[in-house]
Amino acid sequence: IQNANWRRVAYINMTNPEAECPSGLNEVSNSDTGQRACGRSVDGDGGTDKGCSSVTFPVNTTYSQVCGIARGYQYGTMDAFQEVTIDQTYVDGLSITRGRQRQHLWTLAVGQFETVN
Repeated sequence: IQNANWRRVAYINMTNPEAECPSGLNEVSNSDTGQRACGRSVDGDGGTDKGCSSVTFPVNTTYSQVCGIARGYQYGTMDAFQEVTIDQTYVDGLSITRGRQRQHLWTLAVGQFETVN
């Protein structure tokens, strides 16, 4: 990061062949495309478990803004937005929260098709 007002807290670039997923996430890859990503656990049948995986990146300083970039890939069927609180499995995608009380910052949700929202 080139601006002294911003601090990088986490950087996960799975396009780098030497990159590894942080503890708490598993590496998944698509044998057809060669794309690698970090994701949550899968059950014994190869399907995804309903639930989530969590990773914490300590900041250890005060801040007033958050900036980020995320790339997501869908696997399986979508069943998001069925629950009503941030403390449940409410999204198929990525949720960024802060603090012990899990204050919502932003969410990346998957869609069925690129052309349909």
